[in-house]
Amino acid sequence: MKLAFNSYVYEVAQWPIEKTLKSAHRMGFRYTEYVACGSGDPTTMKAGKRRDVIRLHRDLGLHSSQLLLANVEHMACPDARVRGQVLDYMKRCSEFQLELGGRQVLVCWGCGVHVAHMTPEQAWLNSVAAIRSLAKWGLKQGLLVDLEIEPHVYFILNSSDKAARMVEDIGLPNVFPNLDIGHFVINREAPHRIEKIKNKIIHIHLSETEGYEHTNSILGTGCVDFASYVRKAVELGIEGNCARVNEPCIAGIEMGEPHYPVDDPDRWMQKSLRFLAKHLPEVRR
Repeated sequence: MKLAFNSYVYEVAQWPIEKTLKSAHRMGFRYTEYVACGSGDPTTMKAGKRRDVIRLHRDLGLHSSQLLLANVEHMACPDARVRGQVLDYMKRCSEFQLELGGRQVLVCWGCGVHVAHMTPEQAWLNSVAAIRSLAKWGLKQGLLVDLEIEPHVYFILNSSDKAARMVEDIGLPNVFPNLDIGHFVINREAPHRIEKIKNKIIHIHLSETEGYEHTNSILGTGCVDFASYVRKAVELGIEGNCARVNEPCIAGIEMGEPHYPVDDPDRWMQKSLRFLAKHLPEVRR
């Protein structure tokens, strides 16, 4: 299993994407988790910058193991026009991921949020329909769609049970639940809960928490036992799952939250790398 560099903490620190990618290269990463927001949002880039970012990513020897679809909060909302805009964003970002040479995209925000004036059942149907549209559109292109399990009640997808059900409801072979370890810890889902989705996990996020609050802080500063989850995922066959879809087996270092200041994202990444070298040495860049 390899480590990936997640760019979100750099977006929180408001670094330009070009500087961020150079930092990933300087630290010796081969794999990135590219977050499609802020400076890195391909849907807001002019054509020239888009080409330059793709070229820079390639020239630095980086491989985009996963692109995070960050602006999907309203993907299940009652307004069909808004849902269409989110789907368009997801497709345009997915095209960018394919141009980067990657195949996996992650539907963030727990695949959408609940709103008070819409039933949970309708929100679920809207979310399933949007993800099915994205996955079906990307099937012939080799796109793999990962689903983010978030840790709070207002997210549509907020448990491993629901993730297993959503994969089944979507009913397409290129849809997979993402294993975010910090989210599992907040949800009080111990490593054995991975068994429910063991045949479909192809990507891991290493995120930190204090147990109640989703801090996304420097790895090792909270309560997460990363090794127990990663080793359980390996025991349950994540590497074989990845091999079957011809993808590298990746665990990405995900940090950063908009309401927490980030003084120096490089410092955050370096401290996390030192922690992982001590506590999870089998996962390397």
